[in-house]
Amino acid sequence: MSQIVFVTGANRGIGAATVAAFLEHGDSVVAGARDARAIERLPGISAASRERLLGVEIDVTSDRHVAAAMRATEQRFGRLDLLINMAGILPRPHDQPLEQLDFDQCREAFEVNALGPLRVARAALPLLRRSSNPRIVNITSGCGSLSGKDNGQFYAYGTSKAALNMLSLTMAFEFEKQGICCVALDPGWVKTDLGGANAELTPEFSAENIRRTTTELTLGSSKSFLLYDGKSLTW
Repeated sequence: MSQIVFVTGANRGIGAATVAAFLEHGDSVVAGARDARAIERLPGISAASRERLLGVEIDVTSDRHVAAAMRATEQRFGRLDLLINMAGILPRPHDQPLEQLDFDQCREAFEVNALGPLRVARAALPLLRRSSNPRIVNITSGCGSLSGKDNGQFYAYGTSKAALNMLSLTMAFEFEKQGICCVALDPGWVKTDLGGANAELTPEFSAENIRRTTTELTLGSSKSFLLYDGKSLTW
């Protein structure tokens, strides 16, 4: 059975590849980006697949943008099966020591990486409740793992992703009785503008694994911190 999938941060990198992966497997996708015109220019998407694609303008820091995107989703598809909160930022330089840390960058990272997914998830709840297998997937990072911390870098990015992990777990506990699965998922170290040229994975490889893993999620998967291939990670 085909799914209705909403992906934020869908205009490039892992987000764009994830949109293409779901479309290729017959699902319908709402692709959100700050510039909705960028969705129209996504490569590698057939004309037939584009009939199942809805591009929406969304700034995850804006209540107004998020609400409008969900209204467009409701009008087109009527429900939502899977929300993938992909949009995120990595303030640079990532290795600023504390005495040089830019607190404005920290605030922006928290607004986009932590509060953004929370804002989108809240707005999506009415549509998710219409699904027979509703899932919320918050794209996090190994940098957000407390147990895996091994450096003095990534103040803004790492702490915002650690916050997202806690928010994911909190939502999982709240929505379990409503039948909504919520997990945090690490896409791996991917060759993107954020991950850099030395990263291990291609966006396409990560995206296909994300598609498979998130499609197979059930309520029993909730409260998990997963790698792109479905393996469990430590918080």
